[in-house]
Amino acid sequence: MTLETLNTAIAEARRFIVRAEAAKCRIQKDEYWAMGCAETATAKRSSMDLTRALAELRKGGWSRD
Repeated sequence: MTLETLNTAIAEARRFIVRAEAAKCRIQKDEYWAMGCAETATAKRSSMDLTRALAELRKGGWSRD
């Protein structure tokens, strides 16, 4: 783990939360959300990016780099 990978994971987590909240609002307001919408698609994409950032975070040992 490096400071850079930790910062990346934090940024991706924040990005995911924003996108997930937007998807939640759309789901609550739109009865047709299950047919697909931009908000759920971006939430899914940001969840994949967060998964990759967390996997990178778990690799290797600690480093200050």
